[in-house]
Amino acid sequence: MSSPFVIVIPIDFTPAAFRAVEYAQGLSKKVDTTLILLHIVAKREEEIEAEQRFKEFVRKGNLDSSTVQTKVIVGNYLTDIGTIAESLSANLIVMGTHGERGMQKVFGSYALRVVENSKVALLIVQEESQFRPIKKIVMTIDLERESIQIVKIASTIAHYFDAEIILVGGQHEDPILKKKVSMNMLLCKEYLQKENVNYHIELLERKQFDEHLINYCAEHQVDMLAATFYQNTFYAFSDKFVQHLMMNKLHIPLMTIDSTSTGQSSQLSFMM
Repeated sequence: MSSPFVIVIPIDFTPAAFRAVEYAQGLSKKVDTTLILLHIVAKREEEIEAEQRFKEFVRKGNLDSSTVQTKVIVGNYLTDIGTIAESLSANLIVMGTHGERGMQKVFGSYALRVVENSKVALLIVQEESQFRPIKKIVMTIDLERESIQIVKIASTIAHYFDAEIILVGGQHEDPILKKKVSMNMLLCKEYLQKENVNYHIELLERKQFDEHLINYCAEHQVDMLAATFYQNTFYAFSDKFVQHLMMNKLHIPLMTIDSTSTGQSSQLSFMM
């Protein structure tokens, strides 16, 4: 008997947290899942109040307390979520993020801090996001080898939902850059073939790539985005790119993981 798919959901008792729980419940319809609602407090004296708020949260959300676990842990919200999720053997963190106008960059930055400190992949859900059966996942591919790190968890979700993964990269005229993208595409194709996941490739205009990508998602009714988070690059698919996708205007959830989460020496461990 296979182990359940464990999803940790950070809870701050806001509407965005409710949305994250709803989305995680949608995911759980296709696979045996354990949902763990996590609230982090700054000091132990706050635990009792948090437990009471959790009871109200579960009641208000009509959550089944027999299938949803709640945990209150003392720590730092931005830096400890990933560590706690790893200790709970989580497969995925589903986190809600706020989208108030003028505050997207602030909330997006908070979410990226969590990504930076997590070895567990995150699925970022906007407050306006609605769960729907996942049929199409767009995964971005860059010149950097790090950009393919997200393929493992994207493949897992695609497998559960019998979804198609669309590998999307930029069009390059330079033969060296074109070869880099082609090699990364090839590695992903080999992995997806091994996992029996349907896929196809799309190359989009590099100028204003973000805009072209979101337009593609709208035209083809994409249900989920997947992009590896990494910094210190001169290329387009940087931390700012991931933050932009996180707050995309279509409210499509973004799945991401920090490229350094498995260590520099094992970046291609998922291919083994």
